[in-house]
Amino acid sequence: MKQLRSAAPILATGLSFLALVTLLGMVGAAIYTLNSFNHQGAVGTVIGAALVCLVLGPRLLLGPVDGSSSGWRSRFRRLLGPARKALIVVLACWLGLIGWSKVSPGGPMPAPKTEPSSIRVVTWNILHGEEGRPPWDRLTLSNWPGRKDALQTALRHAGPDILCVQEACAGQVAFLEQVLPTHRRVGVGRDDGRAAGEHCAIYFDADRFEQLGGDTFWLEEPTDQPRGGSVLKVKRICTWVRLRDQASGRTFRVYNVHSYLTERSRVAAAQVVLDHLKTGDPADAIILAGDFNAPPGAPSRRLFAAAGLADSAEQAGRRADTPTYQWYGLRIRCLDGILVSPDWRVCHHRLLDVKPGNTYPSDHFGILADLAFRE
Repeated sequence: MKQLRSAAPILATGLSFLALVTLLGMVGAAIYTLNSFNHQGAVGTVIGAALVCLVLGPRLLLGPVDGSSSGWRSRFRRLLGPARKALIVVLACWLGLIGWSKVSPGGPMPAPKTEPSSIRVVTWNILHGEEGRPPWDRLTLSNWPGRKDALQTALRHAGPDILCVQEACAGQVAFLEQVLPTHRRVGVGRDDGRAAGEHCAIYFDADRFEQLGGDTFWLEEPTDQPRGGSVLKVKRICTWVRLRDQASGRTFRVYNVHSYLTERSRVAAAQVVLDHLKTGDPADAIILAGDFNAPPGAPSRRLFAAAGLADSAEQAGRRADTPTYQWYGLRIRCLDGILVSPDWRVCHHRLLDVKPGNTYPSDHFGILADLAFRE
């Protein structure tokens, strides 16, 4: 009996620690998944109420306790204290993130092309999302209904001749076709080679460009076949299109890729893309755009540089490592880019960090580059 009594405090401490870790893990998951794009006020109100309860609740429920007391209230307070303080800190930080996401400034809307004959290319990971989800889904990370108008406004100001998007689900693909009615789309869903799963879609102005070819290939062997399954198992894709610019008569190819999360897989995927580049007409100019899931200095990105594809940001005299991924308005890391062969001159380059209606269109910023053929 004495051994059980002596072990009780240790057991209680262990269970308390486990409960604290579990609770903080749940809050951490909520911080990530509830990164809402236009419902921060509702989420912030709930968090604020929770903070009030945490600060005042124990005193209201348990009352003041004398420090020398050994009753159940004193023991419970000592047990609850560290967990309560840790949770207060985490929730206060979350509330701060929500506040910053609300007040963080966006960049200006893009101006029209300075050279009308140039080709405006935009790449954007638009973050997967679907219509018709339950009402509570609008509080989660994707929240497509809450941000699609912001994306539409940004694209109408940008006026891309060529748009490359990543993570686009079937409903988003159809929405973009409405936003860009003069554009034609290339690309299929990665899960089944038709409409299921995310698309790396390319939209090009059919009034200006003639399509000469194009398809989607997968970034693992066999490259002409999808592999269904979980998100971690599915094969990622690259979509390409060969176009003739009817204004100049020049031909070029556009590649749109969404690479893997691990560097080892990204290196292998980069080699698949480079092998495909070699199979086309060597006279074609090349544009490679997308979400590389890696900064410019990563080995997978350096493979493209070694193959002669330069970052359009550097070609325009700007930093290539400017963050393109944002989290609650915090600019975290550079993951996206537009790479070009030596056939191109970069007339203009900018980050599309716009925030129409005080809503970011995605957790990624878009990238815009105006390109002209070298003589």
